Amino acid sequence: MMKSLSLLALAAALAITAPALAQDKKAAAPAVKYNFSKPVQKLLAEAQKLQQAQDQAGALAKLREAEALPNRNADDNYMINMMKINAGIGLKDNAIMAEAIQGALASGRVDPAEQPKFLRNLGALAVQGNDLPKALGYFNQVLALTPGDYELMIQVAELQRRAGQNRESVQSFLKAIDVAQKAGQAPNEAWYRRALAIAYDSKLPAETTLASEALVTAFPKPVNWRDALVIFRESQRLDDQTNLDVLRLIRAANGLAGERDFVEYAETASLRGLPGEAKAVLDGGIAGGMLQASKPAVKELMASVTPKIAADKASLPALEKEAANAKNGRSAASTADAYLGYGNFAKAASLYSLALTKGGVDTNAVNTRLGMALAQSGDKAGAEKALAEVKGQPREQLARFWAIWARQK
Repeated sequence: MMKSLSLLALAAALAITAPALAQDKKAAAPAVKYNFSKPVQKLLAEAQKLQQAQDQAGALAKLREAEALPNRNADDNYMINMMKINAGIGLKDNAIMAEAIQGALASGRVDPAEQPKFLRNLGALAVQGNDLPKALGYFNQVLALTPGDYELMIQVAELQRRAGQNRESVQSFLKAIDVAQKAGQAPNEAWYRRALAIAYDSKLPAETTLASEALVTAFPKPVNWRDALVIFRESQRLDDQTNLDVLRLIRAANGLAGERDFVEYAETASLRGLPGEAKAVLDGGIAGGMLQASKPAVKELMASVTPKIAADKASLPALEKEAANAKNGRSAASTADAYLGYGNFAKAASLYSLALTKGGVDTNAVNTRLGMALAQSGDKAGAEKALAEVKGQPREQLARFWAIWARQK
């Protein structure tokens, strides 16, 4: 995970300082000029020779002498610690490396452009020491300096998960996604799914909703729609009518998968008096290879709903007239449900609108289904308007999912 936070990169930064320490008159002038105090400079030069001879322990001893001297200036402190970094790398001593990097930063001589690299390495060392709070502190300092580093945000999100900061982890994933998008980059689908998994496993309803919406908006694949809506169902207490509308959206998104999904949907529709919809679901499952027509459960359901369809369809014109003359909208809504089940979305939308006009109905349920009917008939604007009228959970969230799907049509 932390391969990008290489400590060896710091060693390379030391090369330009070597000629100045050795006082080699033939060497080219360094890019950065330092003003060392003479006692410190002498010890630095000795330490450098020892490092060139691969005697890191001896070099470290000289550097310890140098840092014990009084009246050191900022350049002294900077170079002592930069050379201690090399010693720590050579000795494979993380404690020395961390001490040295902190000392270099404290000297005030680290170029501002280089500070994120130093802080990253401190974070990497803290991770290696399994001090996650300290690591997160350093990485958050890096992000304050480089707010567009969405890849580091993903690493931070994973560390937050390891540290048990689950809400913060999800927020970091979602922020990384947003930052990447604003930078013109395509976020990885795995980031969305990871955020959703953490939110759901941690029982964070608000974050689960945000991650679910983000996933199906960016990657509206059938499997993602199914996962998001199954999580929604499991996170809510749904009545049969709302559950049916969830199953309808899974079907609209081509997300029904396996015998269980198809049979549950068909049974639910059948129990709500919608034989045409139940049969259409069974037919779709059989055609898609998800159901076997010879299986007892499928045969029984098919035998139950098929004989009812002709009479049910034949009754609809009379029910439609009855709804037009009724004092309230209940008859119009139930007739609209039947038309919706048969896929006559235009007729269903007209009757749902009539039901709302007449009143006496569950406006949230009717507006949800009006939006569903309009979305499936191609009226995106009308669908979004109807769905925006749905208030109160869980239907309000379901309406938001339907609105997302409508915009993708």
